Amino acid sequence: MLVPFVVWGQKHTDTIDLNQVVVTATQHASTRTEVPAVVGVVSHERLDAVSAVNLAEGLRFETGVRVENTCQNCGANEVRINGLGGAYSQVLIDSRPINSALAGVYLLEQLPTTMIERVEVLRGGGSSLYGSNAIAGVINVITREPMGNTASVGNTTHLVGMRTADWSNSFNASVVSDNRKAGLFVFGHNRQRDPYDHNGDGYSELGLLKARMVGFRGYVRPSDYTKLNIEYHNLNEFRRGGDRFDLPSPMAHISEGGEHDIHSGSLKWDWFSPSGLRHASLFASAQYVDRQSYYGEREDSDPYGTAYGYTTDLTLNYGALYSRHYDRLWFMPADLTAGVEHTLDKLSDRNLYSNDTLRQQVGVLSAYLQNEWKSYRWSLLLGARADKHTLVERPVVSPRVNVRYAPSEHLVLRAGYSSGFRAPQVYDEDLHVGAVNGELYKITNAADLRMETSHSLTASADLCFHLGAVEADLLLEGFFTRINDAFVNELLFDDTVSGYRHYERRNADGAEVKGLNAELRLTPHRTLQLQLGGTWQSSRYTGEGQEWSEGCFEQRMERTPDLYAYLTGLYNPTKRLQLTASGTFTGPMLVYHNVGDGVEQVVTPSFLDLSLKAAYSIPFGQRAALELSAGVQNLFNSYQQDLEVGPERDSQYVYGPSQPRTLFVGAKLTL
Repeated sequence: MLVPFVVWGQKHTDTIDLNQVVVTATQHASTRTEVPAVVGVVSHERLDAVSAVNLAEGLRFETGVRVENTCQNCGANEVRINGLGGAYSQVLIDSRPINSALAGVYLLEQLPTTMIERVEVLRGGGSSLYGSNAIAGVINVITREPMGNTASVGNTTHLVGMRTADWSNSFNASVVSDNRKAGLFVFGHNRQRDPYDHNGDGYSELGLLKARMVGFRGYVRPSDYTKLNIEYHNLNEFRRGGDRFDLPSPMAHISEGGEHDIHSGSLKWDWFSPSGLRHASLFASAQYVDRQSYYGEREDSDPYGTAYGYTTDLTLNYGALYSRHYDRLWFMPADLTAGVEHTLDKLSDRNLYSNDTLRQQVGVLSAYLQNEWKSYRWSLLLGARADKHTLVERPVVSPRVNVRYAPSEHLVLRAGYSSGFRAPQVYDEDLHVGAVNGELYKITNAADLRMETSHSLTASADLCFHLGAVEADLLLEGFFTRINDAFVNELLFDDTVSGYRHYERRNADGAEVKGLNAELRLTPHRTLQLQLGGTWQSSRYTGEGQEWSEGCFEQRMERTPDLYAYLTGLYNPTKRLQLTASGTFTGPMLVYHNVGDGVEQVVTPSFLDLSLKAAYSIPFGQRAALELSAGVQNLFNSYQQDLEVGPERDSQYVYGPSQPRTLFVGAKLTL
């Protein structure tokens, strides 16, 4: 929907989404131009335009964000914000942190776009609002709310590498009562992908995948000033990488994967005062993960493999929030926000081969307070959050300061500081039982292990201008993050006969990440919209660096290119036809390669992943329409050329675009 905005004293149509409403920056709704911190938004329309089937495919088109495949066998995805790894980013669903370390392994690929209204990305430290693990930033997935009486059903079929089928079916429906007092949105998604073997060695580069999700979101308004929201979804997924897919997992030479059954839900009650100046909410969210996994290697002489695992994980989050608007508080209008919440994560991870069971229960009690003074030209936000984490002896206080200054109608300047922390945990999915080649792993924390802490600085200039028919928005954002007492895993014991390894998590020197984000949104004509963004960065360990081989240290961070970028272009030559071009560029980066008994450093080549799509809409009557689409992803077949082969391959030696050249066709019926 196009809304008016004012630039140079005139009213224009907002084709570049300046007035999008976001909640992640302050925990209350504000337009993107008014918030004191930069928030990137990936809308449902953009997800649809680039044919993103899941969250991972859509996040690639946001400034400062990279999504990559980190395992050649099981296909785990990791998101990196401003050059820091996935463990430093917090993924929320409707502003609630219910995604545990276990659920987060495949989360990006598991969340279908049919349930997503938009994705908000807060780059830089977010611990002052969202607690531990928000050092690099926050990704907030806002689920779709019923807005009217509509329904749609669709199918997208991909041919990966021009030969392997990957198809997705989806449906959704929305019903709203005539008096707008109640509404319900339901959705479903089903996906099936055959295993894809790129180099013909008999082992998959993209594993077998069967997934389905169903869910709903609804609301009831008992009165004019209260609202009750409820959301629930269930995901069942089976994935498997390796070889011999016609046989059960224990009979394969290599098999990695398992079956997930995940239940997630939330309740939220909102109250608004008749004056509109006060707001209170109570909320509760829960997620339960039941996983049966198999990560194993089997020799031909063995009848069956033994690397079974069984894991359950329960995550709860509940609390209360209160906000009050003041027409004037001391020197300026202000919004005061206060809240308390408690998060509990209870995990049980059992290795059936050794009959070892790891149990971990983590609780975090949090309270936060912030005040934002705001006028047309100025915003000043002061806030702090206190977290009492069960794995940290003392409460952690994370302060936050943000300033916004708009010297004119077309320029917004912002600056901010925040601190953050990352608490130590025993369970780490990267070292899960039986990770690679059937080897068994165990990790313990050092007796004197300290939490990681961080300090983040950001500064940005946002220029909006309107010249004739051209509307544009240019954003330049500098960032700097310093991490102290960074976690590293040191090998304590290695039994080469049984393949058993014992690691200890210790503190090392810190790290520094700094760089520049640039983003341009441009509408040269009402039929053409362009958006491009790029990041230049430097990610380095301080001191002597990280030991990557015995006696060898490296200051460069792994998997962090100095330059990466994206582009999306939408062209509507007619009302019914839309042409889309989208792509990502990834510059060279450092990765490690296990070769025999040693490790080597590899600097990867650059990759340009370009996709093209055409969509044509055929109307039926006044409301119904059938949209037909077709296109190609990774047009230039920019794909890793030195993939590992055979059962002894280093499955973590994988980089570049997640899939080779792929054709796709789609059809969607909307009522």
